[in-house]
Amino acid sequence: MDFVFWLEALPAATVGKLYGSQWACQAVLRSLPPLAKQYVARMLFVDTPIPSRIIQLWATAAAASKHLAALERLKRLQLLVSAPTSSKEQGYSLHPAFREQLQGAVTTRAGASDDNAERPDASDVPSRPQLSDYAQDQWETMLLYLVGTVDRLPPASPLLKGTRLPVDSILEGAGLMAGQKRERRITDAGFQFLLLDTYSQLWRLLREYIASGEEVSGAPLGAILNFLLQLGFRKVGSAFRVDALSAVERTIAADVAQLGLLMPFMSGGNVWVATTRLALALAAGGAGQAKRDGNEGFIVVETNYRVYAYTTSQLQTAILRLFTRCECILPNLFVGVLTRESVVGALASGLSADQIVGYLRQHAHPHVAARSPVVPEVVADQVRLWQADTQRVRHDRAVLYDDFPAKEVFVKSCQKARELGAWLWEDAKAGMGRLAVLESGHDKMREYIRSIK
Repeated sequence: MDFVFWLEALPAATVGKLYGSQWACQAVLRSLPPLAKQYVARMLFVDTPIPSRIIQLWATAAAASKHLAALERLKRLQLLVSAPTSSKEQGYSLHPAFREQLQGAVTTRAGASDDNAERPDASDVPSRPQLSDYAQDQWETMLLYLVGTVDRLPPASPLLKGTRLPVDSILEGAGLMAGQKRERRITDAGFQFLLLDTYSQLWRLLREYIASGEEVSGAPLGAILNFLLQLGFRKVGSAFRVDALSAVERTIAADVAQLGLLMPFMSGGNVWVATTRLALALAAGGAGQAKRDGNEGFIVVETNYRVYAYTTSQLQTAILRLFTRCECILPNLFVGVLTRESVVGALASGLSADQIVGYLRQHAHPHVAARSPVVPEVVADQVRLWQADTQRVRHDRAVLYDDFPAKEVFVKSCQKARELGAWLWEDAKAGMGRLAVLESGHDKMREYIRSIK
């Protein structure tokens, strides 16, 4: 679930406060489907409600389904406010706070300011490769800690003074880890989390961070979200001085730097932070944007079930080990094979066949990304068949009845169990009969049998 879907679940009063931020409004606009964006543009400078009958004329009959989907999306985000028109007709207008902020954004030079009056020395600003390496190291350390490959959390920068980011609490609160300190382990939800794209992973953790930030620091939701989304609209390498931030913003900057969104550095005797590629995902509006400036695809899957991954990343290697049997690791190459045992083990950990195939497809090497299908059908079908094999037997708690007083009682009991939807099995040849029913129907069956004895 990303920022926008999370926004849909918030109460109206909270959403109204968030729409007081131009960054939240721009992030929401960026996430909308094309037709919904067009409707926002049509209504942006209209101060009076637009009659519903006029809105219905905006789309032809052939585009009715897309029209309804766009309106439904706007309503879920509480962007469409129902209001009567001057002629007492039912009409709609844009959320007033959203309209005001967006009007300011499109009529002025709105954007995350990269034109600071004071700039760091160009020679001190980290290069793009340095920013990318820092972001990858910090983010992968956190994910490796989740997997259990490393026993340390992402290191906090000594340049930024602030409380250490409670990564353990965030991972536990998000349902990704469980257990006591020395016995912490990844949960089934944690395994599924590893196969998500970076954009979804980031917002999963930040939702928990925002909630904990409100409780621990007392910082309002709007202040935290406003600062985070502002980072998403900056360019990679955009730098700003830490002591120019408010106390709340300095704490947030120190926390997200530990995740790799900001890279601290010194210039002119002051501490500065520069945005990394991970920060772009904050206001990306979709998972595809999170890959900007990221790693290219690296996986090749062959019809013999072998998986070749051209990577030096410990994290990618650890993820592939979740559902493949490792055969060889070279300095820049992982060779594994999809086997029944490795896939069934991954399924038992909470993954699904579609997630495994989707991960292989999503990270396909450029040389095979253009072919169709990216993952050979024989491989994808076999992974799904292995999953189907694990679902052939279902376990249900049951109650067994025997020693019925008469055959008639047994027959009526079987009929009653079927009516209740609790019948599992019967054996009419064993004595006076034996009957197995779901435990959920035991109370009603017991009462019924007593009534007909």
